[in-house]
Amino acid sequence: MKIMKFLHSCILIEENGKRLLIDPGNLCFVEKRLKPEDIGGVDAILITHKHADHYFPEALKKLNSIKPIKVYTNSEIGELLKKEDLQYEALKGGDKKDIAGFDVEVFDPKHGQIPYPPPMNLAFLINKRFLHAGDSFEEKPFGNVDILCLPVFVPWARLVDMLEFAKKVKPKKVIPTHDAPLKDFQLEATYRIFKEKLAELGIEFVPIGLNQKVDL
Repeated sequence: MKIMKFLHSCILIEENGKRLLIDPGNLCFVEKRLKPEDIGGVDAILITHKHADHYFPEALKKLNSIKPIKVYTNSEIGELLKKEDLQYEALKGGDKKDIAGFDVEVFDPKHGQIPYPPPMNLAFLINKRFLHAGDSFEEKPFGNVDILCLPVFVPWARLVDMLEFAKKVKPKKVIPTHDAPLKDFQLEATYRIFKEKLAELGIEFVPIGLNQKVDL
């Protein structure tokens, strides 16, 4: 399984010649370090929830123009995609589905608490080893997880909550996500803390830079 991170919470997984993209939100592109065209053609897209840093229809349209795609997401986003004339399939917690050659199990953990009505949030367990839970630290029966995408900078949780979630999921490796607002020394300091504290739990911290591809 080869993994790339395109800033914030946008993750690309490649396996057996197929490419699966997760959450290409607006914070991937806001500083113009990256364009949707740089990602290239993908075989399917998963969206966890409707917040703009995870769901960005302009990017979806450009990606669809490179290679026609279907978006797999919740019914809330499905209603938005209808207006954009983009193909989609609504998923819900408990679904298990082959998506572009990837085995995807769907969970519905609640979005972290915010001072607005929370959106529907989905979590995706891919090929029984890679978990992207969107913006949630709610524990679900995820099973054995090798690789966890862990938000490391969010307005709805404390650092100890993030570490506690990793402790409960018990992955072998953590990829930091939800970190686009962190710049320079703040990002370095945050990564340093997570690397140290996750090591105490026996978990490897694996930050992925822009355009870097890792084999996990």
